[in-house]
Formats: sequence, C-alpha cells, structure tokens
Amino acid sequence: MKKLITPKTDAELLKTHPITSKIKGWFIKVAETSNNAFIVEAIDRYGRSVSKRGNDPIILQREIENDLYNFPSLR
Repeated sequence: MKKLITPKTDAELLKTHPITSKIKGWFIKVAETSNNAFIVEAIDRYGRSVSKRGNDPIILQREIENDLYNFPSLR
C-alpha cells in the first residue's frame, strides 16, 4: 500500500533549512561538523534530499544546485 506524503510548506522548511535555493521548491542548510568540515543539505517539500560533504560550503552549495538543475525529475 502506498503512503501519501503531505508536502510541507515553505515556512516549515525554512525553520530547518534557512537558505532558499535557486532551484524552485528546494531549501538548503549548511552545517559545520568539525573544524573546516561542512555538510550542505538540500530538501524539497516531499522530503527528498541531496547532500554533500567538504571543506568549502559555497562550492558544495553550487554543486548541489547544479546537480538539481541537471536532474529534471528532482525539480
């Protein structure tokens, strides 16, 4: 049996992922896990997420947005 997923509102997503992505419907969070080590995570209204780890959050965010743009099924 399939479970229906209720999409979250922008206000709900902005509480946990405060950066609005350039890709419509996606929101981003940057977390520093240790000294100069970051996790950048993007999430959409349906709970799908994409994340990357590295030492430059700006580059990581740009890479995630490029990945989202290149995968039309995620938009």
